[in-house]
Amino acid sequence: MAVHRSVITGALGSLTPAAGSGLAGRAVLIVVLLAAASGLWWVASRRAARFRAPKEHLLTDRRPAPVETLTSADLSRELGTHGTFVQFSSATCATCPQARRVLTELAAAEPGVVHAELQCEEHMDLVRRFSVFRTPTVLLLNPDGSIHSRTSGPLSPARALAALAQLSDATPRSINV
Repeated sequence: MAVHRSVITGALGSLTPAAGSGLAGRAVLIVVLLAAASGLWWVASRRAARFRAPKEHLLTDRRPAPVETLTSADLSRELGTHGTFVQFSSATCATCPQARRVLTELAAAEPGVVHAELQCEEHMDLVRRFSVFRTPTVLLLNPDGSIHSRTSGPLSPARALAALAQLSDATPRSINV
């Protein structure tokens, strides 16, 4: 069978971009999408590892929900007299050992501060109760066990110390007369 030269030229011609085919528009769209994705990544990475106050939930009749607390029984250890860092970890977490090291050193250096690490696989009730979607997730508890703030992702010593300082500022101190 003989194939006409015009058929082959026509088929190959459809593979090359013609003038005004929108190639420049597609390139601009790709650049805009990459810039938007980079911006979102930057915002997300800036939020990561920052301690934030827990969101307040409202009941159906618009009253605030009771404050969530953790007890010594939940943690299988005593709460700190100054504060308690509760770290939710998993076996496959790459950054959990780094967060453990930061919090263990901080608890050893600061009197009244306790670090408790919980494996998510063994404490699914607490994972659901505190909406842990990522590991490591760290809760900073007041001395009474209520949640002061929380963070997730890699943790630096400076951020952990700053959160502890905020806890100190928010916790009323007893005055002995």
